[in-house]
Amino acid sequence: MESSRKSQRLFTICILKILFLLVILTPTQLKSEEYMLKEYIPIGVTLQLYNFLQEASLTLPPTPVTIYYTKSLTEFHYLTDMPYNIGGIYENFQIIFQPREILVKKKIFEKVLLHELLHWVLYGLSEKYQEGLIYWYMGYYEKKEVDIFLNKFADFNYELPLFISYYWEK
Repeated sequence: MESSRKSQRLFTICILKILFLLVILTPTQLKSEEYMLKEYIPIGVTLQLYNFLQEASLTLPPTPVTIYYTKSLTEFHYLTDMPYNIGGIYENFQIIFQPREILVKKKIFEKVLLHELLHWVLYGLSEKYQEGLIYWYMGYYEKKEVDIFLNKFADFNYELPLFISYYWEK
């Protein structure tokens, strides 16, 4: 019973922290362009993020993330120098997305959002393994990055917390 209450309390705290960090943040300027912070994080993404935190024995990073949705694909490309098939990027506690409406129309909004939030949560993990771990967790097993991750993950008897703590750099 005590464990169940602790788990419920941790879940509530995580949800509140995620909502606070992702919804109430004041947008800043990046490369002299102003972006609007969207207030909407789907509950499904929040729950998946919480589940990952539990499985990985992690907590939310101490540094909040700032999320920006660009107003056009041209603006996204200008700021990120990424091709249009990339929905968003994470760097230094900031996520820049293509316009939300485009991601929703492509039916990839929640996948891209979760993917970039996982980069935020894994901020201290060696970049060499971040992408593979995220693709693996999200079920994209055909990606070459997953093979790189799984080759090392096997050395840890597929124990995610052990793997993460070993390759945590920050």
